[in-house]
Amino acid sequence: MLRPIAEELHASVAQVALAWLLAKPAVTSVIIGAKNLSQLEDNIKAVDVTLSAAHLNALDQVSQLPPEYPGWMVPFQTADRLDPNLDLWSHLKDAVSVGK
Repeated sequence: MLRPIAEELHASVAQVALAWLLAKPAVTSVIIGAKNLSQLEDNIKAVDVTLSAAHLNALDQVSQLPPEYPGWMVPFQTADRLDPNLDLWSHLKDAVSVGK
């Protein structure tokens, strides 16, 4: 996913990855691992890369981790309090299959 976006924007994969991280509201800085001056210069150019909302959404989707136990259970534990007619077992089976 990074390479097609990088090619579209005429940027390096590293620049796109760093630009994506810098676009996150909770991220105030990133630590780079440049081994030489050319890598450092390339990484610094990430501040000039502008990712569209579509790019950001695509990168968010491919990097999303599946929910782990017990986190995936929390919505189901509270759902019956919000809707007593909800069939939790069918939703629980779906969540378990997603986590595999």
